Amino acid sequence: MIFHGNVAKWFEVENKMSNFYGKQIHGIDAKGRIIIPVKFREKLGDHFIVAWLGDCLTLYPMDEWENLMEKLDANLPATESSIIEDLSFNSEPVDMDKQGRAILPQDLRAKAGIEKDIISVGLLDKIHIYSKEAWDKKHSDDSMKDTVSKAAQYGIRL
Repeated sequence: MIFHGNVAKWFEVENKMSNFYGKQIHGIDAKGRIIIPVKFREKLGDHFIVAWLGDCLTLYPMDEWENLMEKLDANLPATESSIIEDLSFNSEPVDMDKQGRAILPQDLRAKAGIEKDIISVGLLDKIHIYSKEAWDKKHSDDSMKDTVSKAAQYGIRL
């Protein structure tokens, strides 16, 4: 816990520290279960959402998912309701067991190409789960150079 002299600042720092950071390389068993990395379990909670959003699955703590859906509902015009429908169709609530395992729905795993080896990556308020193949295809030593360069374009030195 970091304390900066006032409660508001402490709360802000404490909240940021509870975000998802880092990665974990692991596998998926024959039943479609993954072991949620220990460092992600508390913030993720026992009940969360798994969503397919393209080349990976995204795990959302239930409160983050509900906030996202409320923002969409409040900000999208009625003509764009298919966005919420698509998200709902491509997401499922999931429970974590006492051993920290969760079943990833088979249809969502298939869409993301997840069969065996996976990489979980913390992204502040959510977790991305890639198949190892998709991760290797998307990320390389050159992609990290691009990341540093892109951040510099926005005045951020890494």
